Amino acid sequence: MLRTFIVVVLPHITIAGMLWPKVCTDSTTKGMPFCDMSLDLDARVADYVKRLPAELKPGMMSNGASAVPSLNIPMYQWGSEGLHGPLLGCVTDPITNITKCPTSFPAASASATSYNDTLFQLIGRAIGVEARAINNLRNHTSQNVYGDGLDYWSPTINMQRDPRWGRNQEVPGEDPILTSRYAENYIHGLQEGEDPDHVQIIATCKHFIANSLENWNGVTRHNFNAIVPDDDLADYYSVAFKACVTQGNALGIMCSYNAVNGIPMCANTKWLQGTLRDTWKFPGYVTSDCGAISNIFNGHGYAKDAPTAAALGVKAGTDCDCGSVYKNSLDQALNESKVSMADLDQALSRLARMQMKLGLFDDKTKQPYFNYGIDKIDSAEHQQLALEASKQSIVLLKNSGILPLKPGKTLAVVGPQLNATEDLLSNYHGARCADNSFNCIETPLSAIQKMNAGGKVLSAMGCTPTGPTTPASITDVLSAARAADTVVFVGGINQLLEREGLDRISTELPGNQSALLQAVLALKKPTVLVLINGGTISLGPLKDSAPAIIDAFYGGEMAAEALASVLFGETNPSGRMAATVYPPEYVNQIPLTQMAMKVPPGRTHLYYTGNPEFKFGDGLSYSTFESSLQSQSAQTVEASSASTVTFTVRVTHTAGPSGKHTILAMWRPINNSQIPVLRQKLFDYKSVFLQEGEMQCIVFELKVLESLGVADVNGDRYVNPGHYEVFFLDGKGEVTPTHFQVVGRHLIEEYAF
Repeated sequence: MLRTFIVVVLPHITIAGMLWPKVCTDSTTKGMPFCDMSLDLDARVADYVKRLPAELKPGMMSNGASAVPSLNIPMYQWGSEGLHGPLLGCVTDPITNITKCPTSFPAASASATSYNDTLFQLIGRAIGVEARAINNLRNHTSQNVYGDGLDYWSPTINMQRDPRWGRNQEVPGEDPILTSRYAENYIHGLQEGEDPDHVQIIATCKHFIANSLENWNGVTRHNFNAIVPDDDLADYYSVAFKACVTQGNALGIMCSYNAVNGIPMCANTKWLQGTLRDTWKFPGYVTSDCGAISNIFNGHGYAKDAPTAAALGVKAGTDCDCGSVYKNSLDQALNESKVSMADLDQALSRLARMQMKLGLFDDKTKQPYFNYGIDKIDSAEHQQLALEASKQSIVLLKNSGILPLKPGKTLAVVGPQLNATEDLLSNYHGARCADNSFNCIETPLSAIQKMNAGGKVLSAMGCTPTGPTTPASITDVLSAARAADTVVFVGGINQLLEREGLDRISTELPGNQSALLQAVLALKKPTVLVLINGGTISLGPLKDSAPAIIDAFYGGEMAAEALASVLFGETNPSGRMAATVYPPEYVNQIPLTQMAMKVPPGRTHLYYTGNPEFKFGDGLSYSTFESSLQSQSAQTVEASSASTVTFTVRVTHTAGPSGKHTILAMWRPINNSQIPVLRQKLFDYKSVFLQEGEMQCIVFELKVLESLGVADVNGDRYVNPGHYEVFFLDGKGEVTPTHFQVVGRHLIEEYAF
């Protein structure tokens, strides 16, 4: 979905009112069964759908759903976003005249590096609260446009399978278990609030499924046929979506533009009905990505025309068309008997059920969500949460002893992102400043200046993220660097290089950044390289020559303050990489269109056989921690058992400031012919916060049936016999390895894709 045209340019909304204020309140409808809150939901939905005029039904299945005047039902907009904050403009309270703008949290690729399930849920909860408050302060008559509804097309839970994908910034890393836990917790936060009878905001997991290509070598997301082996569908691409439904209880799913093994996803009955609804028991609604129904015939050529595409979409289980194909072509499809009225009613029933769960048909005076006001938006609590999230997302990748910095010195802050503001917010962000600018966002330069009390800060940009240098700009940078005790080079990428619709060709620093950084490093000054990015950046020789490296990602509205806090040691860095950083040549070794995970040199930490620049799970601290295995509950387990093997790891803080220490629990097969390619697999992660000298034990659980299942070539998932190694990643490498044995072979789940 390309939504850049509605970001931050929205004017302030000063004529406010709750959504659908008069539904089920007028004398003509309030006595109808669909308005009767004492009836069960099924009865209310059935009564409502049977009253809908047939001629209006196609228009009600578009994202800008038609009104139903006979029932006093207004228009409804299904499309809204909240990947890391509401994608909405600022709002003004008409009584107090106070203006507030939505909080912008770190991008998902940043937040994931915290490995903090509680943080994921708190961010989701804050977004849900602000979404409701902003919705109550909108003018729903004049602004019945994208963003006006109460279901959010978030989170994005596709996988960072390739560093070139332009939307890596939207997703929580490359690992299916981490992504699953992110999804589960974010969804609980977004959907669940203080009202037990109604949903706060509907979460919609996207893009279902195997979607991670925008535009590469003449192939676009609108015509891409993702050829995916069955074992990769089972073990990799579907895992987070299953968790979204079965663990997170999400009420929305968005089907993707691409086809999977020949069938466009929004017309894919096998996935939308067979897997999603029949196997996973999904109770919610499915929307298309915007234009994906049109792609069924225009992009993929799977249908001969629009009416056929509309019929295929509806019958497969796509209830809502973000586009105009349903609205314009379902009547013809009905006349040609390609789809039935019963098919439309089934889709409309699912849509109505969601609206009723949101409380749109109930007494709004008794619902807390419809009474949220301006005080809920960008509150001090949410600002603090954004700061904490940004701090926890920063990853210290290398430190040759120059960090943390000491205040009072002369610093040179150089590089193209030293004055970044909007670039810190990632994509899909809302308005941030009341004047519709981004000038209220603190820059890295400003934050560093504030933190360097008693010292001096010199600065020179040198170039833009994508632009060239000039002799004068290089001279300015080098002059500042020579005069400084320490240099902080703030570089990276932005939405000109990675975004929806745009994949990267190279994963190295773009433009003249590498040459500029090399010139700075040649001065042999203590230099810290700070990266601003969504997808990972390959450094090549710069990795070895830079004394210190920080990946700050797109850290949201509080990114600069968080960065300065880490640089000066006010915050002890604790982030762990959620994606592999490949060497620059990786992009020439495997095409972006190759969806198979195991094709050499392999993809992600699960299968990559090369030498990464930085590994999944890497991340340093200013402290020293030691880990040791204290106990293991079993040495041998039956493949068919529902047992759990526990591993108790003792962590001791031996030196340095207090800090958070995260450990990732992994397993790998040992010489197992039935699992020949898998290198390692994450099964758990936990953190402790310790002062120097403190010790704490962490218990990790390996659930045999849940954690050890691996799909065969047919997609059937088994627990396989043999010897296994369990080890732990502490940010610097593998620690405390141990072993256990599985006896027998057990089928967990048959092919369902």
